[in-house]
Amino acid sequence: MSDGKISPQEAEELAGCFTTHARDLFGYACWLTRGDQALAHDLVQAAFEAAAQKWAALRLLAEEQRGGWLRRTLAYTAVSGFRREAAFRDLLPRIEARYRKIQADPPEQAFSSIALERCWRIIRGLPDRQHAVALLRWGLDMKEVEIASVLGIDEKTVSVHLYRVRRRLIAQLGPDHTFPADGPEGTSS
Repeated sequence: MSDGKISPQEAEELAGCFTTHARDLFGYACWLTRGDQALAHDLVQAAFEAAAQKWAALRLLAEEQRGGWLRRTLAYTAVSGFRREAAFRDLLPRIEARYRKIQADPPEQAFSSIALERCWRIIRGLPDRQHAVALLRWGLDMKEVEIASVLGIDEKTVSVHLYRVRRRLIAQLGPDHTFPADGPEGTSS
């Protein structure tokens, strides 16, 4: 089964396993998903797809052991999905806030646009490393640890670069800057 296909005999055995366990697994999946039948069907399908991949070993187990393996696999798949869903739910407000349409305030928008253009003009004139750090932080919204990893430098070095860039922006923008008066990225200096 190295090419991902199973033999006709194994397919027949797997079909028998499906006939034996699918109904019980579906009930278990419905219980796990609080009655979401579509998700329950998907979980049963995922469990049997996993079984097909491991059939060479599973076919040697007793029927009760196969049923236990299928239930555990289904449960692990469900938990994994619930975790992904929870992570997405946690991220959703941040995504929504980033793309939320704001009330139009033409003078404020014009001022912000001009100030933003001035910021990017200043950033384009920075030394290479500071330019890269600023671009990754404010252009791509990366965290300091991510920037450090991408550039292969220490996280503290990234923090120092961001601090220096902010100081330069504040100095060159004057009263037009929108940075808080404290240290880098909202921390005390």
